[in-house]
Amino acid sequence: MMKQQISSEKKALYERRALFAALLIVFALLQNTPHLLPGILGAHALILIPLAVCLGMFEKAVVAALFGTLAGVFWDVTVASGDGYNAMILMLFATISSVLISYLMRNNISTALLLSFAAIIIYMLLHWFIFVVCSGATGGFVTLFTFYLPSAIYTAVFAPLIYILLRALLRKIKE
Repeated sequence: MMKQQISSEKKALYERRALFAALLIVFALLQNTPHLLPGILGAHALILIPLAVCLGMFEKAVVAALFGTLAGVFWDVTVASGDGYNAMILMLFATISSVLISYLMRNNISTALLLSFAAIIIYMLLHWFIFVVCSGATGGFVTLFTFYLPSAIYTAVFAPLIYILLRALLRKIKE
């Protein structure tokens, strides 16, 4: 029997996707392990949001959806109400960023920042509305201004770093 050779393009694709999966695991551990990323005045960095968006920018829609879902599943496993919310929302963010990059936008840092910031704000507001306001928790508006918005700002700081890291790693793979 003849051994089938893997083309260099396929090999680079497999390497890139394996690297992205490894990054998802590392970032999930960073985010979900207490005190690895320090909290600042009660704000927490939710780095899986910009990671899912940035990964979506470098993949086709179906693969981006799978990476977004995987990121959300890693997150849902560690939260008290692992109801699939994070898997669903990160899948949508990754898919939308992939489609926008494929058809409307350029893949650069300013687009990464725009998409990441939008995703972070949407995530925070939806999470606050669904899990705080709709559940009837007292002090909902206080929570918005003392936890959700500071966490959004803290998370947004990581967006350019994540994009630059991904771009650098992809250049390394191409070499």
